[in-house]
Amino acid sequence: MTVSTDGGRGRTFVLAASVALLLLGAVALVWVLSTQQGSPPAPGASEGLSQTQESATSAPDQAAQTAPPDTASSTQAAPDAGAATTQPDKPEAAAPKEPQIDALPQSAPVSIDIPSIDVTSQLHPLGLNDDGTLQVPTGELYDQAAWYDGSPTPGELGPSVIEGHVTSQGSTPSIFFDLGELGRGDTVDVTREDGSVATFKVYATDSFPKDDFPKVAVYGNTEVPELRLITCGGDYDADARAHVDNIVVFAKLVPQA
Repeated sequence: MTVSTDGGRGRTFVLAASVALLLLGAVALVWVLSTQQGSPPAPGASEGLSQTQESATSAPDQAAQTAPPDTASSTQAAPDAGAATTQPDKPEAAAPKEPQIDALPQSAPVSIDIPSIDVTSQLHPLGLNDDGTLQVPTGELYDQAAWYDGSPTPGELGPSVIEGHVTSQGSTPSIFFDLGELGRGDTVDVTREDGSVATFKVYATDSFPKDDFPKVAVYGNTEVPELRLITCGGDYDADARAHVDNIVVFAKLVPQA
């Protein structure tokens, strides 16, 4: 009588395959846990765009602050008896003039450097999707920042727009993960195709729900050359596989030396 061993071999194969899958799953879990990041840094409340606008419109009267005090003293000669005893009006102190910011000629950007968050990236141009949304870096260029080629080149009059991913599908940090840490006074250098470097100074960093994005504030006309840096932020929606907010950095061109 012969005894078939096919069933035994089959069970052994299934068992081995199950063990292999378990090991693979364990390795994947360890990798995810070791690379998973929390939510990206959120902009500070005092750095927001609304705070900047409020401080610009509610500044105290500078003349009242800088007007010199009455310098009369007991050692000075008394005024004539018939003369007026009031002091002449002091001239108002002039508000400091904003430095003139001249726009640069058109020249496509090739790279970006943000020293305060240790970001350096080459730039490539992207346009719009059919639904009017911004295209985003994909494939081999996923972790590279991109310039929206429908906006002015950095340094031209208007808001130039540069975007980048915050994470890779909610786990490993991408090029703009730390964008929310930027604060007023931080600088952004954009190297242009003509060899010049346009330096921008941050004046606001804010976070907006994606379904309430301030298009006019971000893309609207400006009186001087400006820069917008855009990425995702806030909580990560696992079902949508995306963060729920957008972080936007607002910056102005620094006058060229």
